[in-house]
Amino acid sequence: MAELDELDLRILDLLQRSGRITVSKLSELLAKPRTTVASRIERLEKLGYIRGYRAEVDPEKLGYHYLAYVLIVVARTKSAGPKPLQIEIAEKILQDTEARDDLPWVEEAHIITGRFDILLKVWARSLSELDKFLVEYLPTIEGVVRTETMIVLRRVGERHYLPIRRGGSSEETG
Repeated sequence: MAELDELDLRILDLLQRSGRITVSKLSELLAKPRTTVASRIERLEKLGYIRGYRAEVDPEKLGYHYLAYVLIVVARTKSAGPKPLQIEIAEKILQDTEARDDLPWVEEAHIITGRFDILLKVWARSLSELDKFLVEYLPTIEGVVRTETMIVLRRVGERHYLPIRRGGSSEETG
């Protein structure tokens, strides 16, 4: 973590809790001049601590009524390209679900440890859409050996902000 002081950390905390907060309101809450807060935000953006601003949209309001987590086992073969096969498959799924309206929305794809290689967070409009994704689409991807799917029955809590604490590190040190 680059040198961040208490003001930087408080700005990050407030912005991630309310991305639409104005610089004027931030400066009022922080008891700092508007120009100071604005320059700190610009610095945090340039350093990459702030990656962007976006609206948090409710998937269910847009017709995505089913949330599922899909675990994928990938074949233990060498990739034809420069990237590991797990990454190639995850990227292909993200690209295809972005481009095709007949597939569910894959919000997240992660390469993971354990018995599985890839974890997908999938939003489907219907069970038949999810079924098509699992039964017809995924088996056509070369290198996908097996999948396991968990459908979410009820979302209990989601947090879309990180706790801001002093002394954290963005990279492991060895």
